[in-house]
Amino acid sequence: MNAHPLYLQVMPLRKLSGRAMIPSSKPETQRAILAATLARGRSLVFNDLRCVETTTMKEACRAIGAVIDEKDGFLEIHGVGRDIKADRRVIDALGSGLVFRVFTALTCFSSSAAVITGDTILRNRVMLPLFDALDQLGAHIECIGDEGKAPVVNWGGGLKGGRCVLPGNVSSQFITAVMFAAPLAEQVTEIIVEGEILSISYIRQTVDTLRRAGIRVEVSDDFSRIEVHPGEYQPAEYRIYGDFTSSSYLIGAATLFQGTTILENINSNSLQGERAIIDVVKALGLTVEFDDHNNRLLLTNPHAQITGEFEFDASDFPNIVPTLAAIGAHVKGTFRVVGGSITRLHKSPRIKAMVSELAKLGVDIKALFKDGVYDGFEIHGKGEDYAGDVALSSWGDHRIFMSLFVASLRCRRPNLLDGYLDVNCSFPDFFEQFALLGVHAREVVQALQEDDALALQEG
Repeated sequence: MNAHPLYLQVMPLRKLSGRAMIPSSKPETQRAILAATLARGRSLVFNDLRCVETTTMKEACRAIGAVIDEKDGFLEIHGVGRDIKADRRVIDALGSGLVFRVFTALTCFSSSAAVITGDTILRNRVMLPLFDALDQLGAHIECIGDEGKAPVVNWGGGLKGGRCVLPGNVSSQFITAVMFAAPLAEQVTEIIVEGEILSISYIRQTVDTLRRAGIRVEVSDDFSRIEVHPGEYQPAEYRIYGDFTSSSYLIGAATLFQGTTILENINSNSLQGERAIIDVVKALGLTVEFDDHNNRLLLTNPHAQITGEFEFDASDFPNIVPTLAAIGAHVKGTFRVVGGSITRLHKSPRIKAMVSELAKLGVDIKALFKDGVYDGFEIHGKGEDYAGDVALSSWGDHRIFMSLFVASLRCRRPNLLDGYLDVNCSFPDFFEQFALLGVHAREVVQALQEDDALALQEG
């Protein structure tokens, strides 16, 4: 035996029902931690999400001087205001694009040089548009690996402010990074967003967080022009609600089986673009009832088999594109998704990954392209359950894993999935919550024999 890769064996279901808990919003938690760090004084963040990527954000904030205490059900944060001190530290963003991008901008105001880095995947992600924008505002940033990519050293010296230009179709995190740093600049910062603007909902969340922290922000109706005025972040209290991207896996599973599912820690009042998962499942024929007083969602699926012709534009909710592929694989008819081009720049080329892996299951799926890049997919479903008994790859991406997990639930035989430990990035109790709905999975070791035969041994 040459290798012993760990897999998760996902057991098929005949019925799914019960009650589960949605994790709190990762982007809202991260933004609240940032705003609290940049305020001088005590802020509270209630119902925060605790996962790898929010821990990474907290460690980065602590590296510039914030004191963050994790209490039962909330964070108590004593921020640094304008007194950012990196003290020549290395800030490791691990796999978080948001942490790397925001701290590349914030360390412009550090009293000493700072190195900002990340893992292998992050070091291959696009960063140059952010570096160029910060350069236009007066930054002194130097790439110490490949040009235009992480890692970087930020030599500090502050930002003058003024005008900068960013593309709208690469990453909303570039815009968020500049917006969080802009109040500390000497003068008003004007961000011009060029071309098609994708993931506007994330920009909207940043605007909301800054305004709650007392920062003056002006935004054009189409989000092509954003003005952030110099100001002092004010201490505040933030309450975080459920994450609609994380909810999409549980909601997606509920679309595959007739029955009723109750989800807790979710509220209809949300700026998250991925709230669109609700509109999707309504279009598929599910009944959706929110109880906002108790932060609860009741889902009823009257259909043993969803049938029809469906099309969705995911340009403002790209994080659920993989989930939509998992749902669409089990729809009888045509299921088409467009507007997902930005996902090619995420942790994996997500459309390519889902098309490749679902095809292994026998799904009739083809990629759709726009201007030569992956933009979506089209599925033609026959309404028959897939055989299963396939090894599927997560492509190193937790969202691909969770989507393939959902797609595997209605196969006739168990599938094997790699990358299952990565759920800690955003949904640490993923397996516990699915278990509450009757889903079973187990770790296995797949051993590669010298003759390339496969043997399974329970782990």
